[in-house]
Amino acid sequence: ADEGWSRASRAAEPAAAGTTRSGLPKRVPQAQLVPGGIEPKGGRDRSRRTPDEVRGLLSAYHRGVQRGRTAGTDLNSTSTKESR
Repeated sequence: ADEGWSRASRAAEPAAAGTTRSGLPKRVPQAQLVPGGIEPKGGRDRSRRTPDEVRGLLSAYHRGVQRGRTAGTDLNSTSTKESR
């Protein structure tokens, strides 16, 4: 456990990567990760969606937008009756 705390305290200190032209510090990607703190992903396979998954997500989004538009213009909907 002590070794984990020492790694965490070292990771809490930002790594020096220089500065930008305007004097701001540059960030070093993943420099403050504690070794063993995050499980490595099985690859980039899960971060990419299939065309069918994208089509399904966009279809659901479109249906939701359409429902919202019709509910906002329908004077007989329950949400407009309650707000009167």
